Amino acid sequence: MFHYKSIAQVVKLFVMSSPNITYISNFYSQEESIEMFTKLSKCPFKQPIIKVWGKSYRPLRKSCSYGDMDLEYEYSGHCELPLPWNRTMLKIKSDVEKKTGFEYNFVLLNFYESGYAKIGAHKDDKPSLDQSVDIARLSFGACRDMIFSKKGCKSVRQALEAGSLLLMHNQKEWTRDIPLKLV
Repeated sequence: MFHYKSIAQVVKLFVMSSPNITYISNFYSQEESIEMFTKLSKCPFKQPIIKVWGKSYRPLRKSCSYGDMDLEYEYSGHCELPLPWNRTMLKIKSDVEKKTGFEYNFVLLNFYESGYAKIGAHKDDKPSLDQSVDIARLSFGACRDMIFSKKGCKSVRQALEAGSLLLMHNQKEWTRDIPLKLV
């Protein structure tokens, strides 16, 4: 199921001055990635009103969530209620769980329709999130960069290629964002 050309495709950064992440390119093959992107693009994405630094607005990215029915996720003044797991999401969930050894109960999908869609610097350090479980981030579609930042450390830029899996281990100290991508 996993397609590794060489061990060099798995990049681990575990230095204190770097974010604690594991990046796996080609977690899904190009063919699988295109298939997943096509299926996921049909999800009922919305642009909820969120509140950041006291101002309310609709972000340019769209979102949708799936998960166990007893859950809800609050961020930026918005409460995200998950849809029930569908076949595509259950396959992705199973694939990621096999790789990581963790069990996941919620997924937030973000759809960036263009290079103008972005997400600002943030941490997933909410008390309701289990910090002992890695955050798994899959990327489908166009390559986008994620920038990790921490006061006193040099920022780290990681390209998120289609079909890649990024595991973020304990992200209490590092912020991350996906900046504009203007071509």
